[in-house]
Amino acid sequence: MPIDVHVHCKGGEDGTKVLKAMDAVGLERIVLMSRPAYYSLVTEEPDPVGHRVAIDELAKIVAPDPSRLVGFAWIEPTLPDAVEMVDYALGEKQLSGVKMLPNQWYPDDERAQAVYRQVERYRKPMLFHSGILWTWGNTSKYCRPAGFEIMMEYPGIRFALAHIAWPWTDECIAVCQKLQWTQPKRGHEWTCYIDITTGAPRLHKVNALRTALALVGDSHLIYGSDNADPEDPDAYRHTLAEDRAILREAGASPEVIERIFSKNALQWLGL
Repeated sequence: MPIDVHVHCKGGEDGTKVLKAMDAVGLERIVLMSRPAYYSLVTEEPDPVGHRVAIDELAKIVAPDPSRLVGFAWIEPTLPDAVEMVDYALGEKQLSGVKMLPNQWYPDDERAQAVYRQVERYRKPMLFHSGILWTWGNTSKYCRPAGFEIMMEYPGIRFALAHIAWPWTDECIAVCQKLQWTQPKRGHEWTCYIDITTGAPRLHKVNALRTALALVGDSHLIYGSDNADPEDPDAYRHTLAEDRAILREAGASPEVIERIFSKNALQWLGL
């Protein structure tokens, strides 16, 4: 059964309804991210809800079955309580990981690294937005995949770069390949994963996946939908079918597709 590693919530969802939607399309698990603490994804305007409220909302949503509703807290490192809220999310609330989106800060920002150090203490996975940001302003430069080379300094964190970092897909693959080659030489696990959640137009996504399969193999590619309506089965259904078709077009065998849709995510999540 597939695992979707990239699902957004608005904060008011009913976890039982999310589980029913998953059952309707045969999803085993989803990674469900809290809404951001500092702005509205809908209006792209400041919405200072705060970390604690967003984390509490997510903890309530995933409570019906935390093994299937895998909660990731969205942490904004420029807020003064960021490190404290990692403890709150991963410790007190027993969530499963952390999501971050570089916006007006680079991945090697010391404030972000303070978050990484805290996440590493919990040995939990992280999901990063990478690639262009479809928001107003000069924002995308912060999400270039080469910036995530800093994660070599945090070998206890299995991290995923979302959207294959479109339009910097080759750069994303190169970063993953670099860690594949260098980390074992230092006695570390290969910690970089590529989340194939759509961002690139289909033509470019097919080519990016064909390149990724050739250069880094299939073991560190994971499937995500970018679904923003987790209670709606149709919101999952289309992307499940579309990405299977794209992977077939990119030359992936049924066995490889199965790994990308399920086994690899379990490995990334530490399950």
